[in-house]
Amino acid sequence: MAACAALGVVPLTITAADASDDTTGELQTPVLSVRRIPNVMFGAVADPKFIPAISSYLDKVAGTTCSLITENGRLIYARNTAESLAPASTIKVLTATVALEVLGPDTRLRTTVVSAAPTNDGVVSGDVYVVGGGDPLLVTAGYRQSLDNPDQLTTDFARLADAVASSGVREIRGNIFGDDSRHDRTRWLPTWPTRYQIGGVVGPLSALMVNDGQTGFVDQPDRPNPERRAGDPPALAAATLKTLLGQRGVQVIGSAGAATAPTETKEIAGLDSASIREIVGEMMTDSDNTTAELLAREIGLKESGQPTSVAGVEAIRSVIERLGLPLAGSTIVDGSGLDPANRLTCPLLVDALSRLPSDSPIISGLAIAGRTGTLRKRMLNTSAAGKVRAKTGTLNNVNALVGFAEAKAGITIIFSMIENGVDPRGTGVTDGFAERLVTFGDGPPLSSLGPLPLP
Repeated sequence: MAACAALGVVPLTITAADASDDTTGELQTPVLSVRRIPNVMFGAVADPKFIPAISSYLDKVAGTTCSLITENGRLIYARNTAESLAPASTIKVLTATVALEVLGPDTRLRTTVVSAAPTNDGVVSGDVYVVGGGDPLLVTAGYRQSLDNPDQLTTDFARLADAVASSGVREIRGNIFGDDSRHDRTRWLPTWPTRYQIGGVVGPLSALMVNDGQTGFVDQPDRPNPERRAGDPPALAAATLKTLLGQRGVQVIGSAGAATAPTETKEIAGLDSASIREIVGEMMTDSDNTTAELLAREIGLKESGQPTSVAGVEAIRSVIERLGLPLAGSTIVDGSGLDPANRLTCPLLVDALSRLPSDSPIISGLAIAGRTGTLRKRMLNTSAAGKVRAKTGTLNNVNALVGFAEAKAGITIIFSMIENGVDPRGTGVTDGFAERLVTFGDGPPLSSLGPLPLP
């Protein structure tokens, strides 16, 4: 009965009614029997060693941990659920939830080429502007080859050059400018560690950003280049488009730079991003920090008209509360989880996942242990490989994992674990936790716990 108490199940006396040979048609199982709720019964008797094993494992983890494990809304295990800990990238679960709610899953972000100058016989007699629409996934072929995930979702920037050429434009007798005025032009949040600016972890943030705002692809956009650094995103985008246009026979007489387009312009060409549904999936699978931060700014723009990181974070908090998720004790500072001041509770993350429909891109976007995304090289050749789908979170002294585990008897567990400390195992801490989750369910088959058949 100890397992029952730990699971939050009130112990009941299980009574199997005796059926005599002449009671055909009478119930074999009393109406008030625990067999009438076999799912609860299964949880009470399934693997009595599971909870002590999880507890013992977490007892040995250095630092502070919180954990919550549920199955179909039923509590299996809880530890330090009131503790607010640094979540790292698991905060993207919330950013994704709000992006789908506010922006809409089918919305696309459009990058355009516009001009206020007249166009006659294929000649634009003045400046043109590449206007950013907040697409975080614009890349050239060379940069794409450098991505860690060869299957990562991207928007091929060369298609915009194709569209300009297809419009009939052959010559631009002016300059080409990148316009990223759709969003705030703060490239990095001031509270982030400065190492993020040189490590390629995020940014420089911009509503017009090609190749994550990295230099090294302007002159040869189709060739990979390991020598790169953060640059001025709108100017780089304009210069890269100038090169791509030249490759297609469209001559730009002037230079490339950054400027805001005039109010009255005419669109020459445009390029739509993937849908928000798909972008959210990419962010979850690859833990894309830049995507998370640009989505936060889009959320701020949609909710308050303010396309800033601050407005985006305020909107995320507001929508999370509006959705009825347990935000108490949590602090949200950015959309990516990079800020060390972020704090979340394990129940908030589990509750957010518990409310998702089965076809949510948040679920399908979660990395799979030993298979895809940020988990493709983790839990290889373990019992968790292919059975754990989760969002990872890793910073200095932070390891977190939140998601779903396929346990025994067809049970799906929803879980969260956050560790703040200096455990030398690093991500091995959460991996070991996940490997134990898939063992849950050792016990009698669910079918044997239901109502007995009629005699």
